[in-house]
Amino acid sequence: MIANRNFEHCEPLTWVGRVPVYLATVLAGVQAIAMILTSLAMAVAGPMVEANHLLSPLAFSFGSVVGNGSIWQYFTYALINPPDIFFVIQLFMFAWFGCEVEKFLGRQSFAWLCGLLLVAMPILLSVFSVFGVNWTYYGAGPLNFAVFLAFAVIYPRVEIFFGIEARWIAMILMGINTLQCLAGNSWAALAMLWWGLAVAVLWLKFEGVGGLQMPSLAGFFKRQHSARQLSVLPSEPEPQPSLHDSIDPILEKIAKHGIGSLTRAERENLERARTALLEKERRN
Repeated sequence: MIANRNFEHCEPLTWVGRVPVYLATVLAGVQAIAMILTSLAMAVAGPMVEANHLLSPLAFSFGSVVGNGSIWQYFTYALINPPDIFFVIQLFMFAWFGCEVEKFLGRQSFAWLCGLLLVAMPILLSVFSVFGVNWTYYGAGPLNFAVFLAFAVIYPRVEIFFGIEARWIAMILMGINTLQCLAGNSWAALAMLWWGLAVAVLWLKFEGVGGLQMPSLAGFFKRQHSARQLSVLPSEPEPQPSLHDSIDPILEKIAKHGIGSLTRAERENLERARTALLEKERRN
């Protein structure tokens, strides 16, 4: 779909027919199975997770970790996912955008990102608990959303929904989720939301990816006005540079300004270079 920075470990784990299966696909499938099992547990032992003897040992509670030594709760909390249409949408987004992040970073780096997000959430809650703020927490929603935010950091100018750039959608969703958390006094969810963004950005910074480019309303309307003016003028096709001549300036631009500074044409040139490289490896 989009230009790949990491040519190693970016191939699928396997194929199901003609459908590629990446690590992100597997993780989305695990979450889907966990949602089904959560539903069955709620049907058998009650709908309240905190009072459910099947689910409550898996939900994260710092008091339970300290008092009972339930270290596994730092990982198992993400497996408790009550059935919800919005969570299903999150799973599709995780599978879709997570695959693109995985192809860009490489499978190992993507696995590290997911692992850091998994443990970072309860670690933050543990810090709050030290200061007397205790929350019982469960669910993988913030983790999934953080992976989409990572996609928006890597490809801020990619148009994904109705021609809207990823950075705009990321900011809109962050704003809506923040307002929902404030309105519902969901302070734990609010903390997880912004903490997930921070962890994703820090990991991408560690991997050499530039930060999220904040769009400007003035710049947006200026671009729209310029596009209307240019649309009435005849355009001459620009000469296309050869593949090898176009790659070196792009790599230099990434080194100086980060992957987010690339235009769509430059990403397409990178993708063509990647395809040519893979084809050369197959022939050899």
